Amino acid sequence: MKRVLFLMDNLEGGGAEKALIEFLRSIDYSKYEVTLCLSFYRGVYLMDIPEKIKVIKLFKSESSFIFRKIFRYYRKHHNPKLLSFFMLYKIRKQYDAIVSFMEGRPLLLHNFIVKRGKKNISWIHCDLYNYHSSVGNFYEPVSEIECYRKMDNLVFVSHLAMKNFGKVFPLSVPKSCIYNIVDFDRIREMAEQTAITKERFTITAIGSLLAVKGFDRLIYIAKRLKDEGYSFCIQIVGKGDKEQELLNLRERLGVQDNVILHGFRSNPYVYLKNSDLFVSTSLSESLPYVICEAMVLGIPIVATKTAGSIELLDDGQYGLLVEQNEESIYKGICKMIEDGQMRSEYGEKSKMRALYFDKEQTMMQFYNLI
Repeated sequence: MKRVLFLMDNLEGGGAEKALIEFLRSIDYSKYEVTLCLSFYRGVYLMDIPEKIKVIKLFKSESSFIFRKIFRYYRKHHNPKLLSFFMLYKIRKQYDAIVSFMEGRPLLLHNFIVKRGKKNISWIHCDLYNYHSSVGNFYEPVSEIECYRKMDNLVFVSHLAMKNFGKVFPLSVPKSCIYNIVDFDRIREMAEQTAITKERFTITAIGSLLAVKGFDRLIYIAKRLKDEGYSFCIQIVGKGDKEQELLNLRERLGVQDNVILHGFRSNPYVYLKNSDLFVSTSLSESLPYVICEAMVLGIPIVATKTAGSIELLDDGQYGLLVEQNEESIYKGICKMIEDGQMRSEYGEKSKMRALYFDKEQTMMQFYNLI
């Protein structure tokens, strides 16, 4: 039986965290013994960790004495000795494969325990060329590029993100593209669990309430749609640091009746299913998981051009791609509202495109990798 260790920061409600949970659900536990190491044991997906998985918890919180002591020393003195000692103490066993399932801190921590793994793999979920959010985790002499150089394989969730990675880090480390798992049956089953009625044209957006998701643009667009006399509702499902700012913006623009912030929902599919349109306003995405989920339910899509959306929608063949500005997003949404035939055609194309994300094929790629 092969032993595999996954490294992750936490299990908050992001796309990478959900993708990890889907992988863990799909592993053949008659052949693999899996351990999950979390920097912080918290998040909405904790209850979804399969029972057969052993969990290692590194820190209680960012305010805990050990975390502050170790990382303060690392940041202030650019000295990784304490952090390295801590990780080697926490991870004492040998593994057939160690997988840091996200860029940033999981990769940094992985860097200290590469000798514990026969094979070391790093999973990159971001388009680091357009949104290099991980850079602040690394301080000399432990540089980000050196951490990636220690890996045996780098896995990307889209081909465009893999191509863009080379513009930031010109490395000869072997690279693979493995799409996230999309559980068709589970999504469709959960979408039927609760009946939601809608009285107006309903636009849905789902994701963490972070600046990179561009939800503020959607609220400005709501103001324009309202002023133009459209009857509509925009529902945003997710939580995050920008929640209060978005609520304040909604109130300032007077669109409280048109924009609903639902917060995090363990079952977002009931909202997706009862939507006329799904909209992604992200500034950067490597592979937007929620677009895949909207496709499974046959929801027509309007998405800003990112590495992930361009690949998923195949340059606009399976959904409407718009430019990275408010005017283009607004025109795309208006076009979909006014053209029922277009919505119907894109809805059918969404279902066809979803078939591309075959669970068995994805797991076979993963098994071959490790």
